[in-house]
Amino acid sequence: MSQIKQIRRLQMTGGSTYTVSLPKTWILELKLKKNSEMTLIKNLNNSITLFTEIQDQKHHAIASISKKDSKESIRRKIIAMYLSGYKTIEIKTKGIEIQSSHRSTIRDLVRSTLMGTEIIETSSEKIVLQVLTQLAQLSFNVALKRMYDSAKNMHQDAIEALKNQDKENAVEVEKLDDEVDRFSLYLMRNLNLALQDTQILLDSGLKKPSDCLGYRTIVKCVERIADHAGLIAKKVKYVKNPINKKILKEIETISEESLVVFDNAITALTKKDYNMAEKVASSVPEVIEKEKNLMDSLKSDENTAIIKLVLEDIRRTAEYSRDISEITLDETIQTVIEEI
Repeated sequence: MSQIKQIRRLQMTGGSTYTVSLPKTWILELKLKKNSEMTLIKNLNNSITLFTEIQDQKHHAIASISKKDSKESIRRKIIAMYLSGYKTIEIKTKGIEIQSSHRSTIRDLVRSTLMGTEIIETSSEKIVLQVLTQLAQLSFNVALKRMYDSAKNMHQDAIEALKNQDKENAVEVEKLDDEVDRFSLYLMRNLNLALQDTQILLDSGLKKPSDCLGYRTIVKCVERIADHAGLIAKKVKYVKNPINKKILKEIETISEESLVVFDNAITALTKKDYNMAEKVASSVPEVIEKEKNLMDSLKSDENTAIIKLVLEDIRRTAEYSRDISEITLDETIQTVIEEI
């Protein structure tokens, strides 16, 4: 325990300055020396964080692959290193040439999924990726807002494609899911880095490490909303005959109401508004009830199964929005209570 926690007494030096000594073993382990600059932060939980401006960062990771590795295995390995925060990712083989299919997998992954990542070196036996984009260039709130906009547009376009039985537009909606996934991985990467580096935490606009847990769930909720929009789009190709106009109108109404919930949930989160988040959470049962009533009223025909699945996707959008609002409630409860 003495290696990670020690109790030291404050000493007064002069009339207004207090000092506290640090264990020599810690100084040596952190490679600090006399006159090293330190940054102190007073946290909201009445603790003090002391850190150096130049903190240890994960720079270079090397992963070996073989002919036996599947494309998905390679994808998972690279994504895991990206999320862990490494700036440079090297993929290499042991004395054999990288297969063309594996090269294509890595190129497609970089192009479509890993935001801010470029291939900076390639040879017969290795491919080196470098992550160029950092949180300072694309703030957390900006990235989340873009992710939200993409998910919302996907949902609206998917419903429009369903309404018009527009298979081409539906395919385009499905492709937009890659854009949402890019933002999702980028945000997850920076949340992981924020947990390890206080400066990144502050740059991200978060106040304490525990905020990262809530935002991680929020990112996954927005990602899942986009996934359900993609599922609606996929179902368009299975609609053989026009859907009853009255039913379509009701689907549109429930869809619009679910997106209002989604929009208000993100707004409440951005404004840190407890009361607004409470209203969002309270409005979701109404959307669910309308979805259930329409589901029960459907008569059996060739489109019934598809309509029910679409309604389920719409309902899930409202439910994930409620999850976002509940996280906002948890994070802002101090604004509406008294502590004694």
